[in-house]
Amino acid sequence: MDFEQIKTTAVNWSPVHQKGLIMEVLPAIWPQIGRDEECFEKLKELLDEAAVKEYVEQHMGGI
Repeated sequence: MDFEQIKTTAVNWSPVHQKGLIMEVLPAIWPQIGRDEECFEKLKELLDEAAVKEYVEQHMGGI
């Protein structure tokens, strides 16, 4: 499979399988790509401050 086929497949997966991609595959490849500035910036963009703040407030009880 080429990259576009993999991307199309992943986009069309169920949310359960997409979560597996994030929870299992991303950590497995992070050691190879984690120092890449472009990858790091994209992750920061995806985890914007407002979303993180809301999650923490909901799940941490404001501790």
